[in-house]
This record gives sequence, structure tokens and C-alpha cells, in this order.
Amino acid sequence: MIGIGLGAGMKSIAVEHVQVVALYDPESGRIMHLHTVTTLTGGTPPTQEAAVAEAKMRAARRHGDVDRLGVALSNDPEHCRPAHRIDPTTKAFHPLPPEARET
Repeated sequence: MIGIGLGAGMKSIAVEHVQVVALYDPESGRIMHLHTVTTLTGGTPPTQEAAVAEAKMRAARRHGDVDRLGVALSNDPEHCRPAHRIDPTTKAFHPLPPEARET
């Protein structure tokens, strides 16, 4: 868990940008790694290339050869909440029905 302190005079924190990077099996569309970058107001969002590079670096710790995985990008924070799969043809995020979700 990450704690965020507010500086003097700050009343709230606002999110300016969300970048979701899904690394998925190109055959099945199963998401193997999900990486989310949240930029707060006043911050500078990373480039898509930087977000993908960070996702691949972190995923390589668990999944080995990440270069074989497909990459799907989204700016919708809902895509990092309930389980999704990726349509390998369109790279679109599709929610999984509850019975198909891993626990």
C-alpha cells in the first residue's frame, strides 16, 4: 500500500491520467500481466513506450519471455478492475463473466 500526504494548502488529490498496459497471450487473449500508471494533477504522464517498457520489465520477473506477449493499451481505469481478456484481433478489453474469473 502506498500512502500519499497532502502538502500545505492542498485540499485533495486529483487524477489527471491513467495508462493501463495489458500484456496478454496472443493466442487466447488471456492477460498475463497488468500494469497501471496513475498520474496525479501536476505530474507528467509517461510516454506509452515508457509505460510498456516498465510493464515488460516487471512482468519478466514472473513470466520470462515477455517479448512473445501482445500489448494492449487503455486509458480507462475500469480496465484494471474486474477481470478482462483481450481480443487478439482488435486488442480491445472485454470483461470476463464472473464464472470465468480466476480467484
